[in-house]
Formats: sequence, structure tokens, C-alpha cells
Amino acid sequence: MDNKYRYFNRDISWLSFNYRVLLEAADPTVPIYDRINFIAIYSSNLEEYYKVRVAEHKAVARGGYSEDMTQDEARELIGRIADEVNRQLEDRIDIFQNSILPELKRNRIVFYQHRQEVDPDHNEFITNFFREEIFPYLQPVPVSRSRVKVFLRADRLYLCTRLRRKDNGVTEYYIMKLPYSKVPRFVELPQKDGNYYLMYMEDIIKLNIGLMFPGYEVDCSHCCKISRDADVMVDDAPSAEVMVEQLKKKVKKRKIGAVCRFVYDRHMPADFLNYLIDAFGINPDELVPGDKHLNLEDLAHLPNPNPDLKRGEPMPPMTLNYLNKKQSILKYVAKRDLLLHYPYHSFDHFIHFLYEAVHNPAVKEIMITQYRVAPHSEVINTLIAAAQNGKKVTVFVELKARFDEENNLATAELMQKAG
Repeated sequence: MDNKYRYFNRDISWLSFNYRVLLEAADPTVPIYDRINFIAIYSSNLEEYYKVRVAEHKAVARGGYSEDMTQDEARELIGRIADEVNRQLEDRIDIFQNSILPELKRNRIVFYQHRQEVDPDHNEFITNFFREEIFPYLQPVPVSRSRVKVFLRADRLYLCTRLRRKDNGVTEYYIMKLPYSKVPRFVELPQKDGNYYLMYMEDIIKLNIGLMFPGYEVDCSHCCKISRDADVMVDDAPSAEVMVEQLKKKVKKRKIGAVCRFVYDRHMPADFLNYLIDAFGINPDELVPGDKHLNLEDLAHLPNPNPDLKRGEPMPPMTLNYLNKKQSILKYVAKRDLLLHYPYHSFDHFIHFLYEAVHNPAVKEIMITQYRVAPHSEVINTLIAAAQNGKKVTVFVELKARFDEENNLATAELMQKAG
């Protein structure tokens, strides 16, 4: 019989969830830097979504096997995803341009977005910063359809530039990876008239890129990036040692996975984009138009130069008086069940509970489900101590949590020690 209930497709539903995250950035009652952080979270979530979910659907659309959908259904879903992401992009741009930036300005922080906005008094600083701090780390590479293709690393921001030789008018293309590890993405400029100024590193490069190419005229420069298939499938392993080795190999292969998304500045001229598509071997269905500035998850690290502008204070976790460390949690739960709600309740209660279990001779076995942990997890160390004290420890652990390589390997290695 037909089900009377109608359900959203899970991937479209997830996009709705992420859109709800974005809407927090539009809430004027939220502190401005927390709103900016919501845009960063939204962007980071979307990046992971493309690397795993969309990458899986594109594999099916290209003929891969799936129990859940046909090749045509995968193609139709990819189209729906693209339409929804493009719609959300418009809202994200509107929120940032018409809400975030004006609010920053009201708090005496001017965040330059276009070269036309730059105060002439900052030109000298910008040029000197480029020459001294950025230029030594730039390595332009020619892009040509007839040469060996340039390998683009996943998640890295690249600047593509179109030039014309002054002597013969020949057009040439270059690409360079932005040096994030050497230069901050956001640069603080000198104060003026009580205002603070910020600028993207790539915008500083664009303003001075002509200094890199004497004998050329700069036509235009635009950013792009790619995402690669990062889904990790690890076979069932007979031991923790084998699982750790499998994870290490899979993590390394992520860097060379198939391209699942090519994001580009949507203001890039069509003939420029077509040249890059041809030169890099990009499939048209991998194209995702973006804004002028990409990798907005970096906004989580946007400097706050105004000492008077505070972020929202994190809410302290609640402690329960009847679970203070002077009492035995084991004795309490022997009388009645206890339910803790995270992140609202203090995690100290749970750590104390584990400590009691480790040292109580009446405890013979500990069984726990673990998802993600820190590399130096107090929980895992406590479980190791329990195992070393002769207690039977059974842990159902998520070793294949995506995009958390350090935690994946740390968890596996710690549990390996526990036996």
C-alpha cells in the first residue's frame, strides 16, 4: 500500500538544515562576529556536503552502482541540488553585503570588498605589504591547453589571471596558489580617523599583480577552487592495527580524488572560464558558480581589531548539585536513571563517572559508544586505564568520521593501546 506520508529527499533536506544555519547570520540580535561565524560554518558544511554526498551522486550519474537510485535519478538530484545551492548563494551574498558589512562599519570596521572602496591613503601600505609579505611566496604557473595539465589541490584557493603581451598582443593565462600558510587571509590595514580596516589577501594581490608581469597588460583576475571526492570506505579489518593502516592509506588518496566541484568567481568572463575548463579537463556538470571571494569558512578567523566589540559569551555548562564530586555517581544511578543533555550539562560529570568505574572493584566491564574524540582524549585515556586495570572494555567507535583525519587516527591508535 502507498504511504500517505511524504518525505523530503535527504540531500535536499540537509540543504534546508544548512540554510537554517545561514539564517542565523541574518539575525540582528546575534553579535556581529557570531553572525560572521555562522557564515563560516555554513560554508564549511557545504564543502563537506559536496565532497561526500554530491560526489557519491556524481559517481552514480557517471555509471557507478547504487542501491538507492538510478543513473537518471542521480542526474536529476544533482540538478536540484545545484538549483538550491545557487538560490542560497544569492541569500548569502545579500546577508553579507547588506547586513554584515554595514554592521561592521557601524562598529568602525571597514572591510574592503572592491578596489573602488580602497582609501588612497592605504595604497602605499598595500603595495609595500604585497612586495614584502606576499610576493616572495607567489609562484605563477602558465596555463595552456597544449601543455601538461596543472594539478589543482583540493580546497586551496587559486588566482587565475589573463594577460596580454604588450609587444604582440598575445593572450596568456597564469594560475597561482594563494600562500595561506605564509600570509594571513585577512590583512589589517592602518587605522584612520578612528576606523579599523581589513582586506582580503587576494584583493591585495589583484591590486598589485601587474608588478609580477612586466611587459604585460593585466586583463582580469579571478579566484577558483576545486573539491575532490573525499568519501572514505574502509573494509572491515581483523584488528585495530590493520584499520589504522587502511585509514592512513585512504586519507592520503583523498588529495588525488576525482574532481566533484569546480567553484569559480561567477563574474569571470565566459571565454576565460571555457579556457580553464578545457585546460584543466573539468566536466561541465562539475561547475559551481561562486562569489568573488571563496573559501568563506576562513571567516571564522576574521580579525576583530575593535577592542570595544565583543563576541557573544559562551553559555557555561550547567552542573548538577546532586552529582558534585563529593558524591558517588555509581550509587546515584543504582537508585534511578540519569539523563544528561549535551552541550547544556557539564561533561565533567561523565568523566567523573568513568573515573569511578575505573577504580571501583565491583565494576567488571565498561561498554561505550564513541563518535569523535580529541587527539588527547580524557575519555579514551580513562578507558585505557580501565583495560589495564583488568576490566573488560568494549568500545563501538566511529573511526571513519569524515574530514577528521587526526581524530580518526588518534582514536584508532589509542584504542589499539587498550587492546
